[in-house]
Amino acid sequence: MRLKDKITMKKTTLLTLFLVFLLILKAQNKPVALGEWRVHLPYQNVHCIVETKNKLFAAAQYGGFYLDKNEETLTRMSPSNGFSEYEIETMKYDWLNDALIIAYKNTKIEVIYKNKTVKNDDIFNKSIVGTKKIQHINIVGNLAYISTSFGLLEYDFIKNEFKNSYQNIGSGGSTIGVYASSILNDSIYISTDKAILKAKVSNVVNLADYNNWYVALSAQFASRHIAAFNQKLYAERDSQLFVYSNKKWELLEPDSKLKVTNIEVNHNQLIIGVFGKHIININSSDVKTYQGINVLSQAIIDINNTYWYASSTNGLVVQRPAGEINIFPNGPRNVNSYQMLNAFNDFYVMGGSFRETNYAPIFSNTGFYKFNNFNWENSDQSNPLISSMYDFTLASYQKNTNRMYLGTHGRGILQLNNGVPTKIFDETNSPLRKRGNLFNIISGLTSDKNNNLWVSNYDVDSTLHQYTNKGEWISYKLPVNTNSKIIIDSRNNKWMVVLGAGILVLNDKNTNNPTDDVILRLNNNKGQGNLPTNNVNDIAFTKNGELLIGTDLGYVRVRNPNNIFTGGNFEAERTVVSVEEGTNLGGNILEFERVICIVVDGGDRRWFGTDKGAWLYDKDGTTLLHHFTKENSPLPSNNILSIGINENTGEVFFGTDKGLVSFRADALPASKTIENLVIYPNPVKPDFDGDVAITGLIDNTLVKITDINGNLIYQTFSNGGMATWNCKTFSGDRPSTGVYLVFCITADGAETNVGKILFIK
Repeated sequence: MRLKDKITMKKTTLLTLFLVFLLILKAQNKPVALGEWRVHLPYQNVHCIVETKNKLFAAAQYGGFYLDKNEETLTRMSPSNGFSEYEIETMKYDWLNDALIIAYKNTKIEVIYKNKTVKNDDIFNKSIVGTKKIQHINIVGNLAYISTSFGLLEYDFIKNEFKNSYQNIGSGGSTIGVYASSILNDSIYISTDKAILKAKVSNVVNLADYNNWYVALSAQFASRHIAAFNQKLYAERDSQLFVYSNKKWELLEPDSKLKVTNIEVNHNQLIIGVFGKHIININSSDVKTYQGINVLSQAIIDINNTYWYASSTNGLVVQRPAGEINIFPNGPRNVNSYQMLNAFNDFYVMGGSFRETNYAPIFSNTGFYKFNNFNWENSDQSNPLISSMYDFTLASYQKNTNRMYLGTHGRGILQLNNGVPTKIFDETNSPLRKRGNLFNIISGLTSDKNNNLWVSNYDVDSTLHQYTNKGEWISYKLPVNTNSKIIIDSRNNKWMVVLGAGILVLNDKNTNNPTDDVILRLNNNKGQGNLPTNNVNDIAFTKNGELLIGTDLGYVRVRNPNNIFTGGNFEAERTVVSVEEGTNLGGNILEFERVICIVVDGGDRRWFGTDKGAWLYDKDGTTLLHHFTKENSPLPSNNILSIGINENTGEVFFGTDKGLVSFRADALPASKTIENLVIYPNPVKPDFDGDVAITGLIDNTLVKITDINGNLIYQTFSNGGMATWNCKTFSGDRPSTGVYLVFCITADGAETNVGKILFIK
């Protein structure tokens, strides 16, 4: 048994600490296999929980997870392990049929029944005027009454078919939103915006006819929760709790303005969650007790009489005699993921953002996150330097000085020394200025090879600054004030994206004297770059010096960008590939895509993030190797806002508007020598169904795999510092059990090394 994720806790009692320690001891971290995906979402904001025979399922704001009660393991729910979506709206479990119904926010439905998963997209595909949302599931026999924003539906979850739809049951036959339903005796009750409605359940009563529905209890605002228990009906109406018994309604609680989170029956007990107060428990003898839990989103009591509740900040929470334990998978604090980079031997992600419409901050206080290949650690928001800032979006790491600079979209720059926040640069102690006297926006940040920091300060008089390695500030006057991302080429020229106006390039002659600078521009005019549009989103350099440009109208490249200074051709060009073998027909790569971000990996291959997924092209830029979308991968969204690569592992991280996921790719930055070969996995066991990674190589290293007698069975070349073997011979068969030799030879033949692989068929 092993714990797949760390379980955090609330109270630090000795018993709680001991329980958590035992769970963490079961964790077994291991490297990610090539081609494997990982999900990195925030799971602490839980709004829905449900107990099954062996598991507790929890739905967080951006993703779901479950706790195996027997093995004490946590598992994320995602398309990578069989689930349809990430964002769960509500769930319901039927103990009689051992069936779990999951309703997603996009209204797709999933039923896990008899160890099989059945999907239903009928509501998802249904054309509805207005909001389409599933709000509650009530199970009666084999039928699930599904309350939606457009009416009540009957769903046979065993046959996976909808039986009836009751949409126009409001006053005068109007469409009415239903929040919840329950059946008491021979009648069905529904909670709506206007009232609690009632109708007879009978073969001779047409529930689709609004004339057969009656007002059981009127509401001024809304009734959102309802459940029958012990021959009584319990309901919330206008933020008050009522009980219906002996044909009359009475107040259950004297308080008004109650924020009721849920009313449901668990193991012959009625559970009512009241935010800010407590959990109310009513047993079969009508004895009412109160459990002192006040900050909750939903509450249940399990088969062992233990209270569990959903928390917006602490995940899935269980009450123990010695204290509470908070349970949720490890992950970043939020879904925002702007720039990513490698620093201090960890992988950092900036957690801020900004509004694309007016370039204003969103005031995110999520800080930044770092990943050590197994766990996320969120920035310490109690640190006064970090807490005083918001919208961390950019970063630059200077390995020689062990300094890192974090740029914010509104509060200047934070300096970290050895990973520790030490200083803030803003309008009070630097030439950085506020836009419109409101926000000190850092829109570009990078360091040159001499550890000088270069800063774009958005929409102010002097928009480019250099913070030298001697601690001095130098300001540059540019012809535009909307420059953003900065990258530096091998000749130390500074290339800057100008929002809505193409690209600006600065040759500062490697002096600190701005008067001798040469500033030129690439735009959409012929002879001046010939960009497809001036709306440039990102730029990057390949290892051979090509400038890659991502725009709103696709991707282009400049083969010899330095020609802008020497008078040669520096026109941007499309990359044309053949679309039909043996003909002259061709097509332009990503011509009609909005290319949002570009990253070049260790094998000099090009990753492109678009609003239609992520694309990987080879080092020539002509062969498509991968196109990942929400439909064919665990991506939570096709809107790729950022891409980063962990240089230690080759894992590629995709930041989307719905969160962060990663894919273990087959390229690494090239090593300087091939002295330190690492082969993983080794040994290769019979159940392994992936690729073996051979790392620690120089780019384009020839890798030959032979049996112990020297017979060649496989051959390949490295992508940067990594080569891969698909565990098959040239004939496509898995080799026999034995030891295999891995001969590595650099492209110039100057270095060789030999490794061994134990293969078990």
